[in-house]
Amino acid sequence: MSKGAKWFGRIVWIGILLNLCFAIPAMFAPDMFLAGLDQPPETSLLWLQNVGVLLLALCIFYTPSAVAPGRYPTHTKLVVLSRWISAVFWFVLWRQSAPAGVVRPLLFTDLTLGILLLLLLNPALAPENRLSLRGAGKALAELGTWLRNAWRPTWVKVMLAAVLVVVGLKGFGLWYYLLRAQPDFQGATPEEHFKHGAIGLSTESRLPYYIWQVLPTMFPEKLPGPGGWASFGFIYEAGQDIPIGFSLRKIGYPALEANCSLCHTSTYRTSPADTPKVILGAPAHTLDLEAFQHFLFACASDPRFTPANVLNAIHQVHQTSWFEGFVYRYAIIPITKHGLLKQKIAYAWQDSRPTEGRGRVDTFNPTKFNVFHMPDDGTIGTVDLPQIWNQRPRENLYLHWDGNNNKLGERNYAAAMAVGATPQSVIPASFKQVTDFLLDLHPPAFPFPIDQTKAARGKAIYESKCASCHAFGSPQTGQVTAIDTIGTDRHRFDSFTEALVGKFHAFNTPPFKFDAYRKTEGYSNTPLDGVWARAPYLHNGSVPTLWDLLQAVEKRPTVFYTGYDVYDPKNLGFVTSGPDAEHAGFKFEACLPGNSNQGHIQGTELKDDQKWDLIEYLKTL
Repeated sequence: MSKGAKWFGRIVWIGILLNLCFAIPAMFAPDMFLAGLDQPPETSLLWLQNVGVLLLALCIFYTPSAVAPGRYPTHTKLVVLSRWISAVFWFVLWRQSAPAGVVRPLLFTDLTLGILLLLLLNPALAPENRLSLRGAGKALAELGTWLRNAWRPTWVKVMLAAVLVVVGLKGFGLWYYLLRAQPDFQGATPEEHFKHGAIGLSTESRLPYYIWQVLPTMFPEKLPGPGGWASFGFIYEAGQDIPIGFSLRKIGYPALEANCSLCHTSTYRTSPADTPKVILGAPAHTLDLEAFQHFLFACASDPRFTPANVLNAIHQVHQTSWFEGFVYRYAIIPITKHGLLKQKIAYAWQDSRPTEGRGRVDTFNPTKFNVFHMPDDGTIGTVDLPQIWNQRPRENLYLHWDGNNNKLGERNYAAAMAVGATPQSVIPASFKQVTDFLLDLHPPAFPFPIDQTKAARGKAIYESKCASCHAFGSPQTGQVTAIDTIGTDRHRFDSFTEALVGKFHAFNTPPFKFDAYRKTEGYSNTPLDGVWARAPYLHNGSVPTLWDLLQAVEKRPTVFYTGYDVYDPKNLGFVTSGPDAEHAGFKFEACLPGNSNQGHIQGTELKDDQKWDLIEYLKTL
């Protein structure tokens, strides 16, 4: 055996041993194997063991080339090819944001072995079997001769033509129903684009529209109340089939994906009999995002969620062609179910935290656990959804509740990434349309009468007590007050970690590039523009009205109901008690972790008449 053949065989043996290091534990100790890879235990053990068997079979396939590579030249070339195929596979997964800690070592291992084997291939083979351009040309010529001879019989031509027709039709159908991209929605106005324009989420973060249509009728008992999708606090406008906050995209099949307005559009009513009025850019205080997620998870987990049942329900509202029904039955519905069950596992960490409730969301834990695959640290990051109007005067101020970033672009892309956008899926032009609209979007004026005399007195109080931290242009506005000074619930502050800063700064795939994140010592002093429409208050939504915020901590409500949209113009907030509020809202309990209503005692020392004057002025902002 030549020296080249010996070294080729040694490298193949190394590859076999590395494969066995995965195959044996995958077959006989799958739980331990998953723990070592830091993968969820819910991963299918049967399929993992099947992978182990296939790896063992691959080791057997490699063995002849490890023993005598020159004796089996074609086999030896296939061994090299298999390593390169594996390297390409791991590279594609890596680019698709698969866990880097798992995929990257496998990529570099197969790539290194592939390079070494390719370099040693010709030295391992006899001269007549080596790879060369001349040899490749000869092989192609022989293949051409064989094809010409095989093509001559009429029956072969007929069969091949039939196969090509069938494959072509099926390929066209699959392209048409799964991949064909149609132009995305373009709103006639910036407001309409904000409501329904697509920002570009990944396929895994979209829900097929026909499935969206039938889930409330298939599983009504899993809804939080009557009204179908509206029971989650989604906002429907007259003449619209989909609520504000969703874009209907057609990439093969119609599907809904969320956009910025889902979490940043609100409604209010002046009385229970009033028609809801929409406020763009306001906190979505009626939205129960976590309940929406859990409804989808519960539907996918239900044994009634089968391709046959879902397709039958779809046929009640939309008649599919035979092939479209075929694609839904064998591709779209199963993939949707698998994706939702996968998300259920990914979001299982929510079960160990207090319920988020209406108008609130955990901001950075989804990024930590589901985007960057960091270990669950037990933190609670639940906060009140913020307003997003007047972004231009906020440029260079420190953003997010804890003031961890002062770049609008980074903040916007990080928010998109948290709900499912990737560097490959995001639509920069459409996303820019939305964010440009928000630069100069102004909050609506207070919709009730204002006592100008009281407001004038309140202005002086505001300027002496509040403006230094909350007025645009003041030196402390948009800066951070230490947690020990402000005294509010620290859970959200603790949930954003130095380790997460490092993850953000290491992520550099345009247009997602992050370099301005930082770990702060407290919470940001936010401007109070449109403060009347931003109830409940504090970063975690733990105080229902501005009047309550001006009370001594022990006098603040500890139990109230959020998510009701009738407004209380006296106390400055939404109605949070009474039968209607209890029926429509979510029961907020300040005693739960992350829900504390302590802190921010500024203004609590004022006399009651001064507090009312201050509140009257705050209505004007």
